[in-house]
Amino acid sequence: AAANRPRDLLARYGGEEFVLVLPASDEAAAAAVAERCRQAIFKAQIPHENSPLGQLITVSMGVGTTIPAAGQDSSPFIDLVDRRLYRAKQAGRNQIVSAA
Repeated sequence: AAANRPRDLLARYGGEEFVLVLPASDEAAAAAVAERCRQAIFKAQIPHENSPLGQLITVSMGVGTTIPAAGQDSSPFIDLVDRRLYRAKQAGRNQIVSAA
């Protein structure tokens, strides 16, 4: 619900990772959507009973934006956002790291 425009896309990217594609969004708008998602997940108070990290599910996010060119390798952009994700986790989880 936090990313509710018709063109927004949420998809599983890895085992516990997801990607949220927000067409026509700048860094500030993407960071705002990320914060709405983080708050919604926290407010849901979903139990994470067997986790040594906490009793509730939280989300850590790396945020980035790009305007891709035809034939452009997306790997550097994905690596950038992945590094931001891991910085968010290292900062204590339930965090967002972006350039905004």
